[in-house]
Amino acid sequence: MLAAVRNFVVGFLIAALVFGTIAYFITDFIAENIIGIAESPEETTGDSVDVGDEPEDSTADTFLPDDPTYDYPDLQGESFNILLIGTDYRPDYFDDYIEDIKKSPATLGLLTTPIRTRNADLMMLISVSEETRTITFTCIPAATRVSVNGDYRLLNSVYDKYGVETIVSFVNYLTATPIDYYIAANITEAGKILNLIDGVTVNVPTDIYNPYYKLDRAPDMPGYNRSTKIMIPAGSAEINSSNLFALLHYRTSKITSGEHEAVLSELARATLKKATSEKYLSNAADLFERALTYTTTNMKVSDLTDNLGIFRAYEEFTVSTITYPGTYSTLGDEACFIPDTNAAYEIFRALNEATRENKK
Repeated sequence: MLAAVRNFVVGFLIAALVFGTIAYFITDFIAENIIGIAESPEETTGDSVDVGDEPEDSTADTFLPDDPTYDYPDLQGESFNILLIGTDYRPDYFDDYIEDIKKSPATLGLLTTPIRTRNADLMMLISVSEETRTITFTCIPAATRVSVNGDYRLLNSVYDKYGVETIVSFVNYLTATPIDYYIAANITEAGKILNLIDGVTVNVPTDIYNPYYKLDRAPDMPGYNRSTKIMIPAGSAEINSSNLFALLHYRTSKITSGEHEAVLSELARATLKKATSEKYLSNAADLFERALTYTTTNMKVSDLTDNLGIFRAYEEFTVSTITYPGTYSTLGDEACFIPDTNAAYEIFRALNEATRENKK
């Protein structure tokens, strides 16, 4: 009996030794060959590609490493956050804003005359990180519900009474992001800025209606008469001063949540991409100086020239869009967007920390 047990134990140890040795060589062979083939740069399809082996004409989408603390060579310029504000103020076509009515001798008309308000139809936060080579666009919904002196109202309506600085403060609160610069322009002036770069092309997912279709107070301007229904047909559309207002108002037969913000984000991205092309960068200072004359801003021409290296390297940057978190509801009879600030803070904290980490 003991002899049988001893023979079993000896046989087991010999088998373990033999198969263990074989397994070692098989494992070593797999590690050096099969796994090596799977990780070969020629077969890699993800974003993580060895930077040193990239061809000179590679784009940001293929050579950006997964490590957010990758140490890029310095560019001429520093990271910054800029808020773009587009308003529907059109004093060149309408004379029924409150400041115009106050100038009228018929003061009794204040009780019955409709007063046109000025609203911020576009609020776009653009975060540029020189350290991580990223540009992030975030559209803040114009119908975002905010509290002003204890009362709820839509963010876009805050502009009429409180102005640009208050809009900047609200966006700072909603994103927990310091805003270095702001540029505000009314619809007419924004159209002039687009015309400086000969307009931009964006994809419009559905027909956009004329905001003045069948309205008695339609302005006397090209394309906006009351009988014109479709202002921008669905598909690839050239956007310039002639139809920008329709795009910002985005009147369609059916609007899905976030669809308007997605189109506005594409508009901002297309504008920045075209403005940073060699055709316009070659005369950037003059072009920017002309554009600033159409705006209310805290930027100077020197802010552009100091960061010119960033704009020249635009093609090296990864461009992305953040959808501001929240839900749609109603405020009185109006549709409104209820922001999820806690979720937003997590998103923007991660975005800002990546930039800060690379500065160390």
